[in-house]
Amino acid sequence: LPSVGVVPVTWGDFEVGLVQGSVPQIPTTLLNSVIAVVRLAEDLYPGRSTGVTVRSVATSVGMMNVVFCWFGGLPMCHGAGGLAGQHRFGARTNLSIIALGAIKMVLGMSMASLILQMFRFFPQGVLAALLAVSAFELASAARPAFTGGADGARMCLLTCCFTLFFNTAVGFCAGLGCAFLVMASQTVLGEEDDVNEARERYRAKLKEVRAKAP
Repeated sequence: LPSVGVVPVTWGDFEVGLVQGSVPQIPTTLLNSVIAVVRLAEDLYPGRSTGVTVRSVATSVGMMNVVFCWFGGLPMCHGAGGLAGQHRFGARTNLSIIALGAIKMVLGMSMASLILQMFRFFPQGVLAALLAVSAFELASAARPAFTGGADGARMCLLTCCFTLFFNTAVGFCAGLGCAFLVMASQTVLGEEDDVNEARERYRAKLKEVRAKAP
């Protein structure tokens, strides 16, 4: 069995991990591991009370890293890509995740060295195919934005371009700014009936968001 022990952490280690690891990772972790997971769960299971909230997911990510870092654990988080991939391959309840975690724990505790050697010979083409399926499943969640009108398509394309050419934080800010501009224009410009309809729609959306807030 592998040995388990507390890893001594110095102030220098903490400073390096905080400045070089945690701070640059905040935008990606916040967006992909928290916000995207919650929204994707709502899209995949609209009629189910999943209990997944931004606060619960963020707390889960924080607790995993705070606890396991003392035992040499690598940084861990949830991910929208993993959720999309598991859904695509048939997972529908939390039982699948419990089974997956149990199998990993048994294999890790009993034959970690052998599994590590096997991974070195795992076909990269198979891994690429699995990742591609997960990517397409995740991208399909944005389909309503492209079918709901030109504004949604523009926001998605703008966010994707800024994310690819810069980084996740810049892409998020660009997409959020574009969304606010579109919302502001719809509530000010246009025919009176269209403007009133947009204002009522955004008021209803705001009430929904406030109702979900803890």
